[in-house]
Amino acid sequence: MKMASLFTYVLTALIFALFDPPIASAQISMTPEQAEEAKNRFNKAIEERVLRVLQGVEVTEEQLRPMQEALIQFFAPMQIEQAKMQAKRREMQAEGGSPTTRDRQAMMQRRQKLEKLRGDLNKKVKAILDKKQYKAFQSTMAKLMPQPRRAPGGRGGR
Repeated sequence: MKMASLFTYVLTALIFALFDPPIASAQISMTPEQAEEAKNRFNKAIEERVLRVLQGVEVTEEQLRPMQEALIQFFAPMQIEQAKMQAKRREMQAEGGSPTTRDRQAMMQRRQKLEKLRGDLNKKVKAILDKKQYKAFQSTMAKLMPQPRRAPGGRGGR
Protein backbone atom coordinates (compact mmCIF):
# COMPACT_ATOMS: atom_id res chain seq x y z
CA MET A 1 0.00 0.00 0.00
CA LYS A 2 2.99 2.32 0.54
CA MET A 3 3.75 2.24 -3.19
CA ALA A 4 0.13 2.96 -4.06
CA SER A 5 0.09 5.86 -1.57
CA LEU A 6 3.18 7.42 -3.12
CA PHE A 7 1.78 6.80 -6.58
CA THR A 8 -1.52 8.35 -5.50
CA TYR A 9 0.19 11.44 -4.19
CA VAL A 10 2.36 11.95 -7.28
CA LEU A 11 -0.47 11.32 -9.74
CA THR A 12 -2.87 13.58 -7.84
CA ALA A 13 -0.27 16.35 -7.67
CA LEU A 14 0.24 16.13 -11.44
CA ILE A 15 -3.48 16.22 -12.13
CA PHE A 16 -3.93 19.29 -9.93
CA ALA A 17 -0.96 21.04 -11.48
CA LEU A 18 -2.75 20.86 -14.82
CA PHE A 19 -6.24 21.63 -13.53
CA ASP A 20 -7.25 25.30 -13.77
CA PRO A 21 -10.40 25.90 -11.74
CA PRO A 22 -12.85 28.45 -13.15
CA ILE A 23 -13.54 29.84 -9.67
CA ALA A 24 -10.00 31.14 -9.21
CA SER A 25 -10.72 34.51 -10.75
CA ALA A 26 -14.50 34.46 -11.13
CA GLN A 27 -16.91 37.14 -9.94
CA ILE A 28 -14.45 39.41 -8.17
CA SER A 29 -11.49 41.33 -9.46
CA MET A 30 -8.27 39.69 -8.35
CA THR A 31 -4.65 40.37 -8.94
CA PRO A 32 -2.80 37.54 -10.66
CA GLU A 33 -1.22 36.64 -7.30
CA GLN A 34 -4.62 36.49 -5.59
CA ALA A 35 -6.02 34.38 -8.43
CA GLU A 36 -3.07 31.99 -8.16
CA GLU A 37 -3.54 31.76 -4.39
CA ALA A 38 -7.27 31.06 -4.82
CA LYS A 39 -6.48 28.39 -7.43
CA ASN A 40 -3.98 26.78 -5.07
CA ARG A 41 -6.49 26.75 -2.19
CA PHE A 42 -9.12 25.27 -4.51
CA ASN A 43 -6.77 22.55 -5.76
CA LYS A 44 -5.48 21.80 -2.26
CA ALA A 45 -9.02 21.36 -0.91
CA ILE A 46 -9.86 18.92 -3.70
CA GLU A 47 -6.55 17.08 -3.36
CA GLU A 48 -7.05 16.66 0.40
CA ARG A 49 -10.54 15.24 -0.10
CA VAL A 50 -9.40 12.84 -2.81
CA LEU A 51 -6.53 11.64 -0.63
CA ARG A 52 -8.81 11.19 2.42
CA VAL A 53 -11.20 9.05 0.41
CA LEU A 54 -8.40 6.98 -1.12
CA GLN A 55 -6.84 6.45 2.31
CA GLY A 56 -10.19 5.14 3.59
CA VAL A 57 -10.57 2.66 0.74
CA GLU A 58 -7.91 0.11 -0.09
CA VAL A 59 -7.68 0.19 -3.87
CA THR A 60 -5.52 -1.82 -6.21
CA GLU A 61 -3.16 -0.10 -8.60
CA GLU A 62 -5.59 -0.85 -11.46
CA GLN A 63 -8.40 0.87 -9.56
CA LEU A 64 -6.34 3.86 -8.47
CA ARG A 65 -6.47 6.03 -11.59
CA PRO A 66 -10.20 5.49 -12.34
CA MET A 67 -10.97 6.26 -8.69
CA GLN A 68 -8.92 9.44 -8.76
CA GLU A 69 -10.59 10.59 -11.96
CA ALA A 70 -14.07 9.86 -10.61
CA LEU A 71 -13.33 11.67 -7.34
CA ILE A 72 -11.83 14.71 -9.07
CA GLN A 73 -14.80 14.87 -11.46
CA PHE A 74 -17.01 14.96 -8.37
CA PHE A 75 -15.07 17.21 -6.01
CA ALA A 76 -14.09 19.95 -8.50
CA PRO A 77 -17.63 20.94 -9.60
CA MET A 78 -18.91 20.30 -6.08
CA GLN A 79 -16.34 22.74 -4.68
CA ILE A 80 -17.39 25.34 -7.26
CA GLU A 81 -21.10 24.93 -6.51
CA GLN A 82 -20.51 25.12 -2.76
CA ALA A 83 -18.51 28.33 -3.23
CA LYS A 84 -21.33 29.81 -5.32
CA MET A 85 -23.89 28.85 -2.68
CA GLN A 86 -21.81 30.40 0.09
CA ALA A 87 -21.29 33.59 -1.92
CA LYS A 88 -25.03 33.84 -2.55
CA ARG A 89 -25.80 33.30 1.15
CA ARG A 90 -23.31 36.01 2.13
CA GLU A 91 -24.80 38.36 -0.46
CA MET A 92 -28.33 37.75 0.86
CA GLN A 93 -27.18 38.28 4.46
CA ALA A 94 -25.39 41.51 3.52
CA GLU A 95 -28.57 42.82 1.90
CA GLY A 96 -30.40 42.07 5.12
CA GLY A 97 -33.56 40.91 3.41
CA SER A 98 -35.07 37.49 3.30
CA PRO A 99 -34.41 35.33 0.26
CA THR A 100 -36.79 35.71 -2.65
CA THR A 101 -38.51 32.84 -4.39
CA ARG A 102 -36.00 33.18 -7.24
CA ASP A 103 -33.10 32.94 -4.77
CA ARG A 104 -34.60 29.82 -3.19
CA GLN A 105 -35.13 28.25 -6.59
CA ALA A 106 -31.52 28.93 -7.57
CA MET A 107 -30.30 27.37 -4.32
CA MET A 108 -32.51 24.33 -4.86
CA GLN A 109 -31.16 23.93 -8.40
CA ARG A 110 -27.62 24.01 -7.01
CA ARG A 111 -28.52 21.41 -4.37
CA GLN A 112 -30.06 19.20 -7.05
CA LYS A 113 -26.90 19.55 -9.12
CA LEU A 114 -24.83 18.46 -6.09
CA GLU A 115 -27.13 15.47 -5.54
CA LYS A 116 -26.77 14.51 -9.21
CA LEU A 117 -22.97 14.77 -8.93
CA ARG A 118 -23.07 12.50 -5.88
CA GLY A 119 -25.29 9.98 -7.69
CA ASP A 120 -22.97 9.99 -10.72
CA LEU A 121 -19.97 9.45 -8.46
CA ASN A 122 -21.65 6.53 -6.71
CA LYS A 123 -22.42 4.86 -10.06
CA LYS A 124 -18.83 5.25 -11.28
CA VAL A 125 -17.31 4.06 -8.03
CA LYS A 126 -19.67 1.09 -7.81
CA ALA A 127 -18.40 -0.01 -11.23
CA ILE A 128 -14.76 0.31 -10.10
CA LEU A 129 -14.81 -1.23 -6.62
CA ASP A 130 -15.96 -4.56 -5.23
CA LYS A 131 -18.72 -4.71 -2.58
CA LYS A 132 -16.38 -4.56 0.43
CA GLN A 133 -14.44 -1.64 -1.01
CA TYR A 134 -17.67 0.16 -1.94
CA LYS A 135 -18.91 -0.14 1.67
CA ALA A 136 -15.61 1.36 2.87
CA PHE A 137 -16.02 4.13 0.27
CA GLN A 138 -19.55 4.92 1.46
CA SER A 139 -18.40 5.04 5.07
CA THR A 140 -15.48 7.32 4.22
CA MET A 141 -17.68 9.65 2.17
CA ALA A 142 -20.28 9.79 4.97
CA LYS A 143 -17.57 10.95 7.38
CA LEU A 144 -16.07 13.39 4.88
CA MET A 145 -19.32 14.82 3.53
CA PRO A 146 -22.41 14.12 5.60
CA GLN A 147 -25.61 14.38 3.62
CA PRO A 148 -27.89 17.24 4.68
CA ARG A 149 -30.94 16.03 6.53
CA ARG A 150 -34.36 17.03 5.36
CA ALA A 151 -36.83 18.37 7.86
CA PRO A 152 -39.66 15.96 8.64
CA GLY A 153 -43.04 16.99 7.32
CA GLY A 154 -41.79 18.52 4.09
CA ARG A 155 -42.36 22.26 3.99
CA GLY A 156 -41.94 23.09 7.65
CA GLY A 157 -45.07 21.27 8.78
CA ARG A 158 -47.51 23.41 6.79
